[in-house]
Amino acid sequence: MVVVYGDLLFDVLVFEEGNKVPASDAQAKAIVVPGGSAFNTARHIASRNVKTLLLGAVGKEGGYSFFLEAAKAYNVELMVRRCQGFTGTLLVRHEGAERHMWSSPNSSRQEAPLPKEPFDWLHISAYAIFGTDSARFCSQLIELARSYNAILSVDAASYEPLKAHKDLFLRMTEGFDYLFANEDEIAVLTDLPYQHVVVKRGPKGAVVDGVEVPAPKVDAVSTLGAGDCFDGVCIAELSRGTSLVDAVKIAVEEASKWVALPIEQRYGGGTDG
Repeated sequence: MVVVYGDLLFDVLVFEEGNKVPASDAQAKAIVVPGGSAFNTARHIASRNVKTLLLGAVGKEGGYSFFLEAAKAYNVELMVRRCQGFTGTLLVRHEGAERHMWSSPNSSRQEAPLPKEPFDWLHISAYAIFGTDSARFCSQLIELARSYNAILSVDAASYEPLKAHKDLFLRMTEGFDYLFANEDEIAVLTDLPYQHVVVKRGPKGAVVDGVEVPAPKVDAVSTLGAGDCFDGVCIAELSRGTSLVDAVKIAVEEASKWVALPIEQRYGGGTDG
């Protein structure tokens, strides 16, 4: 079983904004979908028929039923803690295929329930390391994973918060089996104390242990969630015994398909491709 810990967020995706109208309404196309790096990664692991348990926290002001139904739709087992306040929210504005994000973690960086049974793999979204309570829970979870001799992996999340928490990130993840990071995040991390480093390079593909893996050319609709798709597919393949380079090749192919997929088709309830 693969355990994933990190953020569960309402992703508010905004497209085709009209001009602002002072003190009144302007038209826009917008949808709300289940998201957060941890949720996204878990759904992609589970989509490849790998047993997946997602740990996280939501606010008592709403979100529990929403994520429970979403997790069920994507065959993800869910253990969440319901905290005072609001569920985390991410606002995403699109400019062409690129996206700009504003995050309000709210309750998402709280402690979650510990798994009740042994597991083989622990994946942490580094956003969880960036919060005081969630970082404390990360330490407990990592200690538990090591007692099971589980494989450990981490995604570096995003270069801007990574800068502010670099020392804590390196200290907490030292000796992990896998680091997943993009080129901007690698530039922040001057030290790489990991068994394997997988560098995600967007339309250029990926590099793993010095091997370059090119990406197919696609017409990108949105890059939102591409890195999480890559992580989830790669982890699923590795957990089934696929070699690292081959797992990365498959992950590059699937992430490329993801960025070319219309937004509405990405959230059809377990219809990942």
